[in-house]
Amino acid sequence: MGKRSLILLAALAGCPSKDPATTVVANTEPLPPAVTGMGAKVAADFEKAILAGPDAYVALFDFAAVGEMEVLLHRYDLNGRMELTDDEIDRFTAEDGTPYTVERERRNVGNFYEYLGTRTVGKGGCAATEPRTKYGKLLAQPYEPLPEGTPEKYELLRTHANEWMAKGGVVRIGGCKGGKGGLALVWTAKDTPRGYDLITIYDD
Repeated sequence: MGKRSLILLAALAGCPSKDPATTVVANTEPLPPAVTGMGAKVAADFEKAILAGPDAYVALFDFAAVGEMEVLLHRYDLNGRMELTDDEIDRFTAEDGTPYTVERERRNVGNFYEYLGTRTVGKGGCAATEPRTKYGKLLAQPYEPLPEGTPEKYELLRTHANEWMAKGGVVRIGGCKGGKGGLALVWTAKDTPRGYDLITIYDD
């Protein structure tokens, strides 16, 4: 994403910052096509959680899944999905497919409450739409096999991601009153009263 905000605050984790496709878009620009069903519920719940406060927002996530998705997406970024800095190339190359910890992801998700959450939601009245960016749209696509020589641990992460996306999706929340830009919310269905968990978010 633009200042690539996947559950890692740029200042804390050196998120990529050169992707012009995800520059924060003014809410005066036309929105992508609307979505309904579970995607619309996910966006509405996210809006309510942001307006309710940090605890409600953090409660939307499955942090174990977030830790897997982040490491997996780093590998796809490394293979050309996103332009990376030299530092990011070095860091992502050094990863072996070990997921980030639940504790780390809970902390980083909390860091995004204001940086992404309140920035996007503003005063509410948000729209649930399809993702705007190419990167956001790819988040919902099947995760294809990784190149030969990729550390073996990534295959389990890829399998999990495809299982999650087979019963989930990506919805963009944006167009909010007093807010700026949008977020791609990646979700998977769960057998819980809410019916889903968020497994990552991206600036969109």
